[in-house]
Amino acid sequence: MQVELWNENQSLNEFEIFGSILRDQFSQEKVVRVDLSYLGREIDRWWSDTSNQERSSLSQRAEIFSLITETIKPEHLIMMKSIGLRNSLICGVLFESVFSEVDKSLGLLVHESISKLAGIIDIKYPYEEHKELFPKETGDDASDWGKGYGIIRPHSDDLYEDRDINIMSLTVLKDTSSTPTWFWTLQEIISVLSDEELGYFALGQASFYSGKNVDNKIIIHEKSILRSDKMEGLGLRLDFRIDDSVGPRMQFKDARLENIFLKLRTGFKKLKPIAANPSTGSISILANFKVLHGRSSLNPIMLYEGENSRILFRSK
Repeated sequence: MQVELWNENQSLNEFEIFGSILRDQFSQEKVVRVDLSYLGREIDRWWSDTSNQERSSLSQRAEIFSLITETIKPEHLIMMKSIGLRNSLICGVLFESVFSEVDKSLGLLVHESISKLAGIIDIKYPYEEHKELFPKETGDDASDWGKGYGIIRPHSDDLYEDRDINIMSLTVLKDTSSTPTWFWTLQEIISVLSDEELGYFALGQASFYSGKNVDNKIIIHEKSILRSDKMEGLGLRLDFRIDDSVGPRMQFKDARLENIFLKLRTGFKKLKPIAANPSTGSISILANFKVLHGRSSLNPIMLYEGENSRILFRSK
């Protein structure tokens, strides 16, 4: 028996239709894990041969970039360059074993080269310490802050800024606490919502607040929750962090939007995040509006070297 799915006398709620479209797109996007140990062996060999030689940082940057470009497999390079693009359906890549030496100079060289290949034009804001992330001794009680020891709830970066940060990279140099960065795809996050709730929420507006990373001032921007880009397709602006001073980093004037957001927040308790490898030489690259990131609390007992215990590099 043939069932007619649509005729001119039928209609669907416009939010339900749009929510269905969003769910279909987000369900196709994925985070993939790639072993780059074949590249890591060449990088480690190069560093062992050259680290004691007298050469400029500019020369080292050129050499390591050339080495990576010539060594990396074409399929991995293509994957790196297509993260977040509409037709690639890859919203994040977790590279493992890209180098093994715990050396800041090497880690930064590799981080910058991989980020450059991924098309990341590094952005620095005047009020933040750039690239290097580590827990501060004075931040042991702080949550939702990269330099604190507390939990960092799921979020996308810099939603309170004028410009959009569409791609970001995180490189693990060292982590004695073995705390992985966690990732959640939009497909998982929205699974608790109906199509109508999703459509209504995505077409709403929210106010995004800066947090502890911005000293002595609060930046607030109201933006649409939906982010649409010709090359990247559709994404969502989401921030579940709660700041000690301003409260929730994402706030709403519409009570229904607030209720849907609370439903999403509650839903995280049932989700199992994708965990990046916290070992030296792991590099994560993600689409900022398609993958949320965060982590659990750091174990102070494991951070036995204080600020030198957990060091990550970040570009965006």
